[in-house]
Amino acid sequence: MKRLRGCLMVAFIFLCGFLVGGFLGLAIGWTGFFHKIVKGGPGALREVVIERAANDLKLKPEQKKTVRQIVEETGAELVTATVELRPKIEEIMGRGEERIRETLDAKQRAKFDRFVNEGRRRWKAAVEVRATPSPAPPPAEVERSAAPPP
Repeated sequence: MKRLRGCLMVAFIFLCGFLVGGFLGLAIGWTGFFHKIVKGGPGALREVVIERAANDLKLKPEQKKTVRQIVEETGAELVTATVELRPKIEEIMGRGEERIRETLDAKQRAKFDRFVNEGRRRWKAAVEVRATPSPAPPPAEVERSAAPPP
């Protein structure tokens, strides 16, 4: 009985290690994917959408080219819509910042202001990146994608 209990305990520990390792692996994978999207901005997200559509739907090269064009055009329309909403978003954010600032002491306000200014700088940089259209794929890639698969 003691031997069976010992074996079950070892198996349980092994199983727990296996599960924790699996979850950590998934978390690291998703974190890397998320980081790629966040740091890469809208262009990276569009590429992920295009590649996933190409893989999941088994798109032919000409279909992939058409999907890419549609996704790029849609992205440009979304940039226009975002630009129109930006003043309202900034107004709402400003009101929220003021309400938070009222609850802070002087030392906290200084730190909060640095935090807010850094966030605004990053947001402005991200908005400017979105406002510039993505470059067209290089001609070599277009020619390759138009050729039939080997």
